[in-house]
Amino acid sequence: MADGLVVKLEGVGELKRAMAGAAADIRKKAVRGALREAGKVIQAAARQAAPVLQAPEKYRRPGTVKKAIAVRASKYARGRGDEGVYVNVRPLRGAAQKKKGKAGAKNPNDPYYWRFLEFGTKHMAARPFLRPAVAQKGEAAVRKFMASVVPQIEKLNAKASRGR
Repeated sequence: MADGLVVKLEGVGELKRAMAGAAADIRKKAVRGALREAGKVIQAAARQAAPVLQAPEKYRRPGTVKKAIAVRASKYARGRGDEGVYVNVRPLRGAAQKKKGKAGAKNPNDPYYWRFLEFGTKHMAARPFLRPAVAQKGEAAVRKFMASVVPQIEKLNAKASRGR
C-alpha cells in the first residue's frame, strides 16, 4: 500500500539501551503507548484529508467517516508476540452498534462505505485519504515514536521502582 515510503531511524541505540533495562511488561506498555502516539499523527492527517458529505442525505451524515478514523491495537501483531497499531476506519460494531442501530447501508452512523471512497469503484473514482496520510506523515510518525518511547520507558521504570 505504501509503495516508495522510505524511513530512516535515528536513535535506535538509545532505544535499545533503554529497552534492555526495562521489564517485559514495561517494554510492552511503553512501545504500545509510543506506537499509539505515532498513529495519532497519521490519524490527524487522515481526518484532515477525509472527504466530507456537503449536505446530509437520507442515509448519510456529514463527517461519519472522518469521525470513525481511529488508531487501534493490532491483534495480529499481538498474536505473534509483537506490538502494533494501525490507523483505519472503525466499523460500527459492538456497543456502538447497539447504541446507534443495525450496521449497514441504511444506517447513517455506519461508515461502511469508506472503502469505496479510499479505493473507488467501477462507478466512482477513488478519493483516497488514508494512503496519502501515511505517505505524507509516515516519517513524522516514526519521529514521534522515537521521541516518545524512551521517555515512556523511563517513566514506567521509575514508577515500577517506586512501587517495590
